[in-house]
Amino acid sequence: MHIGSAPKHSAAEVLPAGKGGLTCAPRMLASVIAAIAFVTLIGLLILFQLSLAFGAPWGRFAWGGQHPGVLPLGYRIASGVSILIYGFIALLALDRAGVADVFPNAFSTVGIWVVFGYLTLGVLMNAISRSKPERYAMTPVALALAILALLIALSGPAEESFAGMVLDDGDGPVFCTTIMESYPPQCGADSPAITGWDWAAVEHEQSQSIRWGEYRFRGERGGNTISISGSTSPLH
Repeated sequence: MHIGSAPKHSAAEVLPAGKGGLTCAPRMLASVIAAIAFVTLIGLLILFQLSLAFGAPWGRFAWGGQHPGVLPLGYRIASGVSILIYGFIALLALDRAGVADVFPNAFSTVGIWVVFGYLTLGVLMNAISRSKPERYAMTPVALALAILALLIALSGPAEESFAGMVLDDGDGPVFCTTIMESYPPQCGADSPAITGWDWAAVEHEQSQSIRWGEYRFRGERGGNTISISGSTSPLH
């Protein structure tokens, strides 16, 4: 039972560079920039495939250039399906770069390497296309996407140092960005979830099913999730 509550106050701290945190900030920034550039190119390809699906006479730039004008129905359907694939790839890149939180970290970490392999194959397929327009227009695009995917795969979310309250009300541990001054304490709705947390390994307070404590730890922030990547110690 919560006994009263007062306005929220700030409780979280993400340590800046030079104090043990954000030591990989430049790498994180590079990953975000690469992801934005990647998604922009993917967006252009989605518009291109959407145009093909609706009958634009640009067939010489796609599918090996076998149908230079309007694509047959089967190829137009294939262009529609490719839009879904491109959309999934864009979400995966944003998730891996920490811009969005859509997939589990392990999935996006492996998935972006699969995407890199897929795009590398695309470079080869476009480079050997019998259609000169496709070869000259799409090979550079595929190469740029493959390079950006590689940058995202190599960088990924930065490791940061966190200091503040971790609370678990039964729905899983969260890092409290704000705290309601009540007993037991309550976290703000925007508090990110924590994966890899082990209450058995740390001292903590407990009231009924709610557990909490103040700690210092390192982790990778991806969207609204923090993945523990180092040891945890009491804040005080």
